[in-house]
Amino acid sequence: MDDNIKQFISHLTYWQKMNLLITIFQADNHIKRDEAYEKSLDIVTNDDQVFYQLDKALGIGPII
Repeated sequence: MDDNIKQFISHLTYWQKMNLLITIFQADNHIKRDEAYEKSLDIVTNDDQVFYQLDKALGIGPII
């Protein structure tokens, strides 16, 4: 599954990665969009970091 996630990330554009990260950060940390945007700017060009965030979000399990 890791390879599928890495391949998915490699096919995303810069802005798609930004939007993905912003969504993950907002959902995980309950922060405002502008804060999530700033946090995303730090890692958007590092596919390993994008992978880590997406993999972490997918592995959370059911949210009740």
